[in-house]
Amino acid sequence: MKQSTPPITPAPLATGLLALALSACQATPPAAFHEGDGALVRADDVLRAREVAQLFDQLHPLVTEQLPDSNCRAREVWIQSQPQLYLFSGATYQEADGFWSENHGRIHLRNDAQSLARTLAHELVHSSLGPSWEVLPGTIEEGLCDVVSVLLCPDNSTGMRTGRLSAAAFATGGLELEIELFLPAEAGAGKVQIGCMTRMRLQGEVSPDFDPQDVFTIPAGLSTTDLPVNDKKALYGLSYLLVDRIVARVGFEGLHDLCLEAARQGLAEIPAPWLMEAGGMESSGAGKTWRTALRAAFGPEELQTLVNLYPELLEDSAGRVFGPRAAVYVTHTDRATVAASVRVTGTDSTLDLRLEVRQEAFARADSPRFQE
Repeated sequence: MKQSTPPITPAPLATGLLALALSACQATPPAAFHEGDGALVRADDVLRAREVAQLFDQLHPLVTEQLPDSNCRAREVWIQSQPQLYLFSGATYQEADGFWSENHGRIHLRNDAQSLARTLAHELVHSSLGPSWEVLPGTIEEGLCDVVSVLLCPDNSTGMRTGRLSAAAFATGGLELEIELFLPAEAGAGKVQIGCMTRMRLQGEVSPDFDPQDVFTIPAGLSTTDLPVNDKKALYGLSYLLVDRIVARVGFEGLHDLCLEAARQGLAEIPAPWLMEAGGMESSGAGKTWRTALRAAFGPEELQTLVNLYPELLEDSAGRVFGPRAAVYVTHTDRATVAASVRVTGTDSTLDLRLEVRQEAFARADSPRFQE
Protein backbone atom coordinates (compact mmCIF):
# COMPACT_ATOMS: atom_id res chain seq x y z
CA MET A 1 0.00 0.00 0.00
CA LYS A 2 1.18 3.52 -0.73
CA GLN A 3 0.42 6.63 1.26
CA SER A 4 -0.61 9.46 -1.02
CA THR A 5 -1.19 13.10 -0.26
CA PRO A 6 -3.65 15.04 -2.42
CA PRO A 7 -2.47 18.48 -3.48
CA ILE A 8 -3.41 21.27 -1.07
CA THR A 9 -3.49 24.90 -2.19
CA PRO A 10 -4.34 26.98 0.88
CA ALA A 11 -4.42 30.76 0.98
CA PRO A 12 -0.94 32.25 1.63
CA LEU A 13 -1.73 33.42 5.16
CA ALA A 14 -3.01 29.96 6.09
CA THR A 15 0.03 28.05 4.82
CA GLY A 16 2.12 28.36 7.97
CA LEU A 17 -0.78 27.48 10.26
CA LEU A 18 -1.66 24.45 8.15
CA ALA A 19 1.90 23.15 8.19
CA LEU A 20 2.07 23.64 11.95
CA ALA A 21 -1.22 21.80 12.48
CA LEU A 22 -0.15 18.86 10.31
CA SER A 23 3.17 18.63 12.10
CA ALA A 24 1.46 18.61 15.50
CA CYS A 25 -0.79 15.72 14.43
CA GLN A 26 2.01 13.45 13.24
CA ALA A 27 2.35 10.11 14.97
CA THR A 28 5.13 9.88 17.56
CA PRO A 29 8.12 7.76 16.48
CA PRO A 30 8.46 4.45 18.35
CA ALA A 31 10.86 4.83 21.26
CA ALA A 32 13.54 2.24 20.47
CA PHE A 33 15.67 2.16 17.35
CA HIS A 34 18.44 0.26 15.59
CA GLU A 35 20.58 1.56 12.74
CA GLY A 36 21.01 -1.11 10.10
CA ASP A 37 23.15 -0.95 7.00
CA GLY A 38 20.23 0.20 4.86
CA ALA A 39 17.78 1.97 7.14
CA LEU A 40 17.00 3.22 10.63
CA VAL A 41 14.34 0.99 12.19
CA ARG A 42 12.16 2.20 15.06
CA ALA A 43 10.05 -0.09 17.25
CA ASP A 44 8.77 -0.33 20.81
CA ASP A 45 11.84 -2.33 21.85
CA VAL A 46 15.35 -2.52 20.50
CA LEU A 47 15.26 -6.29 19.88
CA ARG A 48 12.32 -5.88 17.53
CA ALA A 49 14.05 -2.97 15.81
CA ARG A 50 17.23 -5.04 15.35
CA GLU A 51 15.25 -8.00 13.98
CA VAL A 52 13.51 -5.86 11.34
CA ALA A 53 16.75 -4.04 10.47
CA GLN A 54 18.32 -7.41 9.69
CA LEU A 55 15.30 -8.35 7.58
CA PHE A 56 15.58 -5.05 5.71
CA ASP A 57 19.26 -5.62 4.97
CA GLN A 58 18.53 -9.13 3.70
CA LEU A 59 15.53 -8.23 1.56
CA HIS A 60 16.20 -4.89 -0.07
CA PRO A 61 19.09 -6.08 -2.31
CA LEU A 62 17.01 -9.12 -3.30
CA VAL A 63 14.13 -6.87 -4.34
CA THR A 64 16.33 -4.71 -6.54
CA GLU A 65 17.97 -7.80 -8.05
CA GLN A 66 14.58 -9.04 -9.23
CA LEU A 67 13.29 -5.80 -10.73
CA PRO A 68 14.77 -3.70 -13.55
CA ASP A 69 14.98 0.05 -12.83
CA SER A 70 14.75 -0.30 -9.05
CA ASN A 71 16.59 1.36 -6.20
CA CYS A 72 15.40 1.34 -2.60
CA ARG A 73 14.45 4.83 -1.39
CA ALA A 74 13.33 3.85 2.12
CA ARG A 75 15.52 5.36 4.82
CA GLU A 76 13.41 4.53 7.87
CA VAL A 77 11.06 1.76 8.98
CA TRP A 78 8.56 2.26 11.79
CA ILE A 79 7.01 -0.76 13.54
CA GLN A 80 3.69 0.30 15.08
CA SER A 81 0.70 -1.40 16.69
CA GLN A 82 -1.29 0.16 13.85
CA PRO A 83 0.52 1.70 10.87
CA GLN A 84 -0.17 5.42 10.79
CA LEU A 85 1.40 8.72 9.79
CA TYR A 86 -0.93 10.94 11.79
CA LEU A 87 -2.58 10.53 15.15
CA PHE A 88 -6.03 11.07 13.65
CA SER A 89 -5.68 9.28 10.33
CA GLY A 90 -9.13 7.66 10.39
CA ALA A 91 -9.74 4.18 9.03
CA THR A 92 -7.31 4.40 6.10
CA TYR A 93 -4.80 1.87 7.43
CA GLN A 94 -7.01 -0.27 9.68
CA GLU A 95 -6.98 -3.12 7.16
CA ALA A 96 -3.35 -2.66 6.08
CA ASP A 97 -0.33 -4.47 7.50
CA GLY A 98 1.95 -1.78 6.09
CA PHE A 99 2.41 1.14 3.73
CA TRP A 100 5.13 3.19 2.04
CA SER A 101 5.21 6.96 2.49
CA GLU A 102 7.21 8.44 -0.35
CA ASN A 103 7.07 11.95 1.12
CA HIS A 104 8.79 10.75 4.30
CA GLY A 105 11.03 8.07 2.75
CA ARG A 106 9.57 5.70 5.33
CA ILE A 107 7.95 2.28 5.54
CA HIS A 108 5.35 1.69 8.25
CA LEU A 109 4.61 -1.89 9.38
CA ARG A 110 2.08 -3.44 11.72
CA ASN A 111 3.88 -5.13 14.61
CA ASP A 112 1.63 -8.21 14.57
CA ALA A 113 1.40 -8.58 10.79
CA GLN A 114 0.75 -12.17 9.74
CA SER A 115 4.15 -12.17 8.02
CA LEU A 116 6.34 -9.21 8.86
CA ALA A 117 8.99 -10.32 6.35
CA ARG A 118 6.52 -10.63 3.49
CA THR A 119 4.88 -7.31 4.33
CA LEU A 120 8.28 -5.62 4.43
CA ALA A 121 9.19 -7.15 1.05
CA HIS A 122 5.91 -5.88 -0.39
CA GLU A 123 6.57 -2.33 0.79
CA LEU A 124 10.20 -2.49 -0.34
CA VAL A 125 8.94 -3.04 -3.89
CA HIS A 126 6.82 0.12 -3.63
CA SER A 127 9.82 2.03 -2.31
CA SER A 128 12.17 0.72 -5.02
CA LEU A 129 10.31 1.02 -8.32
CA GLY A 130 11.90 3.57 -10.64
CA PRO A 131 10.10 6.10 -12.88
CA SER A 132 9.71 3.64 -15.77
CA TRP A 133 7.21 1.62 -13.70
CA GLU A 134 4.82 4.55 -13.27
CA VAL A 135 2.82 3.46 -16.33
CA LEU A 136 1.44 0.44 -14.44
CA PRO A 137 -2.31 1.12 -14.35
CA GLY A 138 -4.82 0.85 -11.54
CA THR A 139 -3.92 -1.71 -8.88
CA ILE A 140 -1.34 -3.66 -10.91
CA GLU A 141 1.57 -2.39 -8.80
CA GLU A 142 0.04 -4.12 -5.77
CA GLY A 143 0.05 -7.43 -7.61
CA LEU A 144 3.69 -6.91 -8.53
CA CYS A 145 4.54 -6.27 -4.86
CA ASP A 146 2.70 -9.42 -3.80
CA VAL A 147 4.36 -11.63 -6.41
CA VAL A 148 7.84 -10.42 -5.39
CA SER A 149 7.09 -10.84 -1.68
CA VAL A 150 5.90 -14.45 -2.18
CA LEU A 151 9.01 -15.21 -4.24
CA LEU A 152 11.37 -13.82 -1.60
CA CYS A 153 9.43 -15.04 1.47
CA PRO A 154 7.87 -18.37 0.47
CA ASP A 155 7.43 -19.75 3.99
CA ASN A 156 3.71 -20.05 4.78
CA SER A 157 2.88 -17.96 1.71
CA THR A 158 0.11 -20.35 0.60
CA GLY A 159 -2.31 -18.72 3.03
CA MET A 160 -1.71 -15.28 1.52
CA ARG A 161 -1.97 -16.64 -2.01
CA THR A 162 -5.21 -18.49 -1.19
CA GLY A 163 -6.65 -15.38 0.42
CA ARG A 164 -5.85 -13.23 -2.61
CA LEU A 165 -7.25 -15.76 -5.08
CA SER A 166 -10.37 -16.39 -3.00
CA ALA A 167 -11.14 -12.67 -2.76
CA ALA A 168 -10.78 -12.40 -6.53
CA ALA A 169 -12.98 -15.46 -7.07
CA PHE A 170 -15.70 -14.07 -4.80
CA ALA A 171 -15.82 -11.00 -7.06
CA THR A 172 -16.22 -13.06 -10.23
CA GLY A 173 -19.17 -15.25 -9.31
CA GLY A 174 -17.75 -17.29 -6.44
CA LEU A 175 -15.76 -20.50 -6.36
CA GLU A 176 -17.57 -23.76 -7.09
CA LEU A 177 -16.07 -26.84 -5.46
CA GLU A 178 -16.84 -30.53 -5.83
CA ILE A 179 -16.45 -32.67 -2.71
CA GLU A 180 -16.59 -36.45 -2.93
CA LEU A 181 -16.66 -38.88 -0.01
CA PHE A 182 -16.40 -42.65 -0.29
CA LEU A 183 -16.85 -45.30 2.37
CA PRO A 184 -14.81 -48.36 1.33
CA ALA A 185 -16.83 -51.38 0.28
CA GLU A 186 -15.50 -53.60 3.08
CA ALA A 187 -16.82 -51.11 5.64
CA GLY A 188 -20.22 -50.56 4.04
CA ALA A 189 -23.46 -52.41 4.59
CA GLY A 190 -23.59 -55.42 2.32
CA LYS A 191 -20.02 -54.81 1.14
CA VAL A 192 -21.20 -52.05 -1.22
CA GLN A 193 -19.23 -48.85 -1.64
CA ILE A 194 -21.15 -45.86 -0.31
CA GLY A 195 -20.37 -42.32 -1.39
CA CYS A 196 -21.68 -38.90 -2.29
CA MET A 197 -20.65 -35.94 -4.40
CA THR A 198 -21.57 -32.44 -3.32
CA ARG A 199 -21.14 -29.17 -5.16
CA MET A 200 -20.71 -26.03 -3.09
CA ARG A 201 -20.13 -22.43 -4.05
CA LEU A 202 -18.03 -20.20 -1.83
CA GLN A 203 -19.16 -16.61 -2.13
CA GLY A 204 -18.17 -13.28 -0.63
CA GLU A 205 -19.63 -9.81 -0.64
CA VAL A 206 -18.55 -7.12 -3.08
CA SER A 207 -20.39 -4.10 -4.44
CA PRO A 208 -23.20 -5.01 -6.89
CA ASP A 209 -21.55 -2.99 -9.66
CA PHE A 210 -18.05 -4.44 -9.11
CA ASP A 211 -16.26 -5.03 -12.42
CA PRO A 212 -13.04 -7.12 -12.55
CA GLN A 213 -11.70 -4.73 -15.18
CA ASP A 214 -11.62 -2.05 -12.45
CA VAL A 215 -8.24 -3.54 -11.56
CA PHE A 216 -6.89 -1.47 -14.48
CA THR A 217 -8.62 1.81 -13.56
CA ILE A 218 -8.88 2.02 -9.76
CA PRO A 219 -5.65 2.46 -7.73
CA ALA A 220 -6.82 0.45 -4.73
CA GLY A 221 -3.41 0.66 -3.07
CA LEU A 222 -3.47 4.44 -2.59
CA SER A 223 -4.54 5.73 0.81
CA THR A 224 -6.74 8.33 -0.87
CA THR A 225 -8.81 5.69 -2.71
CA ASP A 226 -12.07 5.16 -0.84
CA LEU A 227 -13.37 1.62 -1.44
CA PRO A 228 -15.35 -0.97 0.53
CA VAL A 229 -12.92 -3.41 2.16
CA ASN A 230 -14.09 -6.45 0.16
CA ASP A 231 -13.82 -4.53 -3.13
CA LYS A 232 -10.26 -3.55 -2.28
CA LYS A 233 -9.35 -7.13 -1.39
CA ALA A 234 -10.88 -8.33 -4.66
CA LEU A 235 -8.81 -5.87 -6.69
CA TYR A 236 -5.64 -6.93 -4.88
CA GLY A 237 -6.51 -10.55 -5.62
CA LEU A 238 -7.15 -9.95 -9.31
CA SER A 239 -3.92 -7.99 -9.61
CA TYR A 240 -1.96 -10.77 -7.91
CA LEU A 241 -3.47 -13.38 -10.22
CA LEU A 242 -2.65 -11.39 -13.37
CA VAL A 243 0.90 -10.41 -12.42
CA ASP A 244 1.64 -13.97 -11.27
CA ARG A 245 0.58 -15.25 -14.68
CA ILE A 246 2.60 -12.57 -16.49
CA VAL A 247 5.76 -13.29 -14.52
CA ALA A 248 5.35 -17.03 -15.08
CA ARG A 249 5.26 -16.40 -18.83
CA VAL A 250 7.65 -13.51 -19.49
CA GLY A 251 9.32 -12.75 -16.16
CA PHE A 252 9.69 -9.38 -14.46
CA GLU A 253 11.74 -8.23 -17.44
CA GLY A 254 8.82 -8.93 -19.77
CA LEU A 255 6.47 -6.89 -17.60
CA HIS A 256 9.02 -4.07 -17.52
CA ASP A 257 9.32 -4.25 -21.32
CA LEU A 258 5.60 -3.46 -21.51
CA CYS A 259 6.27 -0.36 -19.39
CA LEU A 260 9.05 0.74 -21.73
CA GLU A 261 6.95 0.13 -24.83
CA ALA A 262 4.02 2.12 -23.41
CA ALA A 263 6.37 5.02 -22.66
CA ARG A 264 7.95 4.76 -26.11
CA GLN A 265 4.49 5.15 -27.65
CA GLY A 266 3.74 8.15 -25.44
CA LEU A 267 1.04 6.33 -23.43
CA ALA A 268 0.27 7.36 -19.88
CA GLU A 269 -0.46 3.74 -18.90
CA ILE A 270 0.02 0.24 -20.26
CA PRO A 271 -3.23 -0.65 -22.07
CA ALA A 272 -5.24 -3.35 -20.28
CA PRO A 273 -5.30 -5.66 -23.36
CA TRP A 274 -1.49 -5.75 -23.37
CA LEU A 275 -1.45 -6.97 -19.77
CA MET A 276 -4.22 -9.50 -20.34
CA GLU A 277 -2.40 -10.90 -23.35
CA ALA A 278 0.88 -11.10 -21.43
CA GLY A 279 -0.96 -13.11 -18.78
CA GLY A 280 -2.37 -15.51 -21.36
CA MET A 281 -5.91 -14.15 -20.94
CA GLU A 282 -8.40 -12.91 -23.49
CA SER A 283 -9.39 -9.26 -23.14
CA SER A 284 -12.83 -9.95 -24.62
CA GLY A 285 -15.34 -11.74 -22.43
CA ALA A 286 -13.47 -10.39 -19.43
CA GLY A 287 -15.60 -11.99 -16.71
CA LYS A 288 -15.27 -15.47 -18.21
CA THR A 289 -11.51 -15.23 -18.76
CA TRP A 290 -10.96 -14.10 -15.16
CA ARG A 291 -13.02 -17.05 -13.87
CA THR A 292 -11.11 -19.51 -16.05
CA ALA A 293 -7.76 -18.16 -14.84
CA LEU A 294 -8.86 -18.28 -11.20
CA ARG A 295 -10.03 -21.88 -11.42
CA ALA A 296 -6.66 -22.87 -12.86
CA ALA A 297 -4.80 -21.08 -10.04
CA PHE A 298 -6.18 -23.30 -7.27
CA GLY A 299 -3.89 -26.28 -6.79
CA PRO A 300 -3.82 -28.88 -3.97
CA GLU A 301 -2.05 -26.52 -1.55
CA GLU A 302 -4.67 -23.80 -2.02
CA LEU A 303 -7.48 -26.35 -1.70
CA GLN A 304 -5.96 -27.63 1.54
CA THR A 305 -5.96 -24.08 2.88
CA LEU A 306 -9.62 -23.68 1.88
CA VAL A 307 -10.52 -26.88 3.72
CA ASN A 308 -8.75 -25.53 6.80
CA LEU A 309 -10.56 -22.21 6.52
CA TYR A 310 -13.99 -23.71 5.79
CA PRO A 311 -14.27 -27.06 7.65
CA GLU A 312 -17.99 -27.10 6.92
CA LEU A 313 -17.11 -28.10 3.36
CA LEU A 314 -16.31 -31.62 4.57
CA GLU A 315 -18.78 -31.63 7.45
CA ASP A 316 -21.76 -30.89 5.24
CA SER A 317 -20.76 -33.61 2.81
CA ALA A 318 -20.15 -36.14 5.60
CA GLY A 319 -23.53 -35.34 7.09
CA ARG A 320 -25.23 -36.53 3.91
CA VAL A 321 -23.74 -40.00 4.35
CA PHE A 322 -23.27 -40.41 8.09
CA GLY A 323 -25.88 -38.09 9.55
CA PRO A 324 -25.76 -34.56 11.00
CA ARG A 325 -23.75 -35.61 14.08
CA ALA A 326 -20.78 -36.79 12.02
CA ALA A 327 -17.49 -35.29 13.17
CA VAL A 328 -14.72 -35.28 10.55
CA TYR A 329 -10.99 -35.58 11.25
CA VAL A 330 -8.23 -35.35 8.67
CA THR A 331 -5.83 -38.17 9.45
CA HIS A 332 -2.68 -39.78 8.13
CA THR A 333 -3.02 -42.94 10.18
CA ASP A 334 -4.69 -46.31 9.70
CA ARG A 335 -7.74 -44.94 11.52
CA ALA A 336 -8.97 -43.47 8.22
CA THR A 337 -12.48 -44.67 7.39
CA VAL A 338 -13.34 -42.43 4.45
CA ALA A 339 -11.60 -41.32 1.28
CA ALA A 340 -12.32 -37.76 0.22
CA SER A 341 -11.42 -35.52 -2.69
CA VAL A 342 -11.88 -31.79 -3.20
CA ARG A 343 -11.50 -30.04 -6.53
CA VAL A 344 -12.52 -26.83 -8.26
CA THR A 345 -15.31 -27.53 -10.73
CA GLY A 346 -14.03 -27.68 -14.29
CA THR A 347 -10.41 -28.46 -13.38
CA ASP A 348 -8.32 -31.59 -12.83
CA SER A 349 -6.51 -30.27 -9.77
CA THR A 350 -7.60 -32.43 -6.82
CA LEU A 351 -6.87 -32.56 -3.11
CA ASP A 352 -7.10 -36.14 -1.82
CA LEU A 353 -7.73 -36.65 1.89
CA ARG A 354 -8.12 -39.52 4.31
CA LEU A 355 -10.75 -38.92 6.94
CA GLU A 356 -11.85 -40.46 10.19
CA VAL A 357 -15.58 -39.92 10.75
CA ARG A 358 -17.14 -40.33 14.18
CA GLN A 359 -20.73 -40.05 15.26
CA GLU A 360 -20.02 -37.23 17.66
CA ALA A 361 -20.88 -33.55 17.96
CA PHE A 362 -18.03 -31.18 18.75
CA ALA A 363 -17.90 -27.40 19.01
CA ARG A 364 -15.86 -26.42 15.97
CA ALA A 365 -13.68 -23.98 17.91
CA ASP A 366 -12.47 -26.80 20.21
CA SER A 367 -12.10 -29.54 17.63
CA PRO A 368 -8.72 -30.76 16.34
CA ARG A 369 -10.38 -32.22 13.27
CA PHE A 370 -8.44 -30.29 10.68
CA GLN A 371 -5.02 -30.50 12.23
CA GLU A 372 -2.57 -32.97 10.80
